[in-house]
Amino acid sequence: MAGSRTGRCYAPPPMPARALPWPALAALAVGAVVAGWLAAVQPLLGLGLAVIALVVTLLARTRLSRLGRFGVVAAAVAAILGPNLALPQAPQAFGFRVIVVLLGLGLVAYLLLDGRLVIPRGLPRPVGFLIALAAWSLLSVAWAEDPVAALRWTGLFAMMAGLAIGIAVACRDRRIVIRLLIALGVTFAFATAVAIAELRLGIRLPTSALLGRSRDAAFAATSLFGNQNNFATYLTLTLPYFLCMPVVFRDARLILLGIAGSLVTLAALLFTGSRSNLIAAFLVVVGLVLVLATDRRRRGRVVAGVGIAALCALLVLPSLGGGGLLPLPQDAVTKLDIGQLARQRKDQLGSGAVRSSVLDEGLGLVGTTEGLGVGAGNAETEIRSLANFTGVENLHNWWLEILVDLGVVGLALYIGLYLTLLRGQFRAARRSDDPLVRWLGLSGGLALVGFVVGSLGPSSVLAFAPMWIAFGLGMLTIVLARTEQTA
Repeated sequence: MAGSRTGRCYAPPPMPARALPWPALAALAVGAVVAGWLAAVQPLLGLGLAVIALVVTLLARTRLSRLGRFGVVAAAVAAILGPNLALPQAPQAFGFRVIVVLLGLGLVAYLLLDGRLVIPRGLPRPVGFLIALAAWSLLSVAWAEDPVAALRWTGLFAMMAGLAIGIAVACRDRRIVIRLLIALGVTFAFATAVAIAELRLGIRLPTSALLGRSRDAAFAATSLFGNQNNFATYLTLTLPYFLCMPVVFRDARLILLGIAGSLVTLAALLFTGSRSNLIAAFLVVVGLVLVLATDRRRRGRVVAGVGIAALCALLVLPSLGGGGLLPLPQDAVTKLDIGQLARQRKDQLGSGAVRSSVLDEGLGLVGTTEGLGVGAGNAETEIRSLANFTGVENLHNWWLEILVDLGVVGLALYIGLYLTLLRGQFRAARRSDDPLVRWLGLSGGLALVGFVVGSLGPSSVLAFAPMWIAFGLGMLTIVLARTEQTA
């Protein structure tokens, strides 16, 4: 480090901005002239071309690695927003898919320009499970009755798995981790605000399945996710990240944020009417107390965990009877009755009967294929072709969907991925001295515990972005913990 005789140290002078080569400048000049001419003839087209030129100019002066990190954070946010970012003329080409394609092209360009992609320690095993699942899914096209559906399922799986891996690879710098968490937090606040607008004002997004129905006929909040079960699963995946803040951090602001966020999340969850995710939330809260009670290094924090659990119970339990601090409409109280599911199954009525039927049909398909599976994305096709088809083709069970589509091999690979992430995150929560890593590990591990049951709510979670973001955060936590050990 350079310094004077007085001992002062001086930072090196800033590098001058890189000038654009003359061909690029000439192209920009021509583009400006064309944009100006179009602006006079077709104002919107000219303005769009000018915006594209400006974006290209800015991107040309930015390193591809920096763009990749920004793109991964943007992709995570866009994935949660989903089809709400689509144009009415092209509903299938929504923001997330566009960003993922651009990220893929950018990765190819980066590698062709002699860029190096470093796989950090702790990542090969979970990535190996994801790659093996994608390869097995592609192989299953050979015996699938509907190869197009199998290819579509495999492509979607690869896209979402790429998002999870991208989070772990691109965001392992501490500053990027914090930026990602802030972006996800702001997105959650927006999703919650949309839910409040639904409940209080009756305003629903165009993608909501309950759009046009009165609040009396459809009390539930769907937010950004189209239906209430998907929104509920998003809430239970997010809940642990709030619950664990008062337990891990000592900053009063983070403690208050954690308590407020937990209560808001649970309140929104009650207004979805999702029984499976109510059970998932229970597992998360109980799991928090048990993990803290068995952690010898920080057993004193169990008092905070018990306090958080009592506060959650105080909010939720009275509301399930229609009273308490948050009185629910009668429809919500009826829908959240866990015992009703067993009665429906016994009487062969309602949701309980449907889930029992698709479970039997799915397991029957696994038996007929001798455990091989019907091929990726073919479960719905096979169920529709059954002689006793009941009219419900979705399995409403992610574990069952993996088993029916990809057979015993696919389910074993998925369980391997799940257990790897679960073990790695809880180990990071116990062994790390970094509060950020401990918080991520404890929260992510509890999120997976709740997801065992929470994944039974949506009709399918293959394209459900919060699940893949949770997997990405899990892999990222393992990477951060390994980096801390070797530092």
